[in-house]
Amino acid sequence: MFELKLNNKAVQLKWGTWAMREFCTLKGVGFDQYFEILAKSQTDLDVIIKLVYAGYKSACIANKVEEEYTESDVCDWIDEVGSIFNSEGQLLEYIKYIVSTTTNNAQIKASVEKKKPNKANLGRHTS
Repeated sequence: MFELKLNNKAVQLKWGTWAMREFCTLKGVGFDQYFEILAKSQTDLDVIIKLVYAGYKSACIANKVEEEYTESDVCDWIDEVGSIFNSEGQLLEYIKYIVSTTTNNAQIKASVEKKKPNKANLGRHTS
């Protein structure tokens, strides 16, 4: 879980499959566009807002607490942590967290898929 440290509080953000799905829903895109959008995320304010908001909603579910903030509040958080242009700021660290979480999940899935036998070749002898 990622913790966004604000002036008077910290907000937890969680990234995983649920957050990816929610982000795609919020953006109105299919999962096939997720990686393309993520690659350009640092320069698109709407993408950053939705990444933070999806992470916030996911953390609420994981922590079993009611959502109390909106996308408007997320905009205030972004202002508070130094905007999207702070090259050493928390938003950049959050994007890195999302990328590493996404990459780790993709590697695990690829590893599991490699271990599955090819049923078409079972029982077939090759010389």
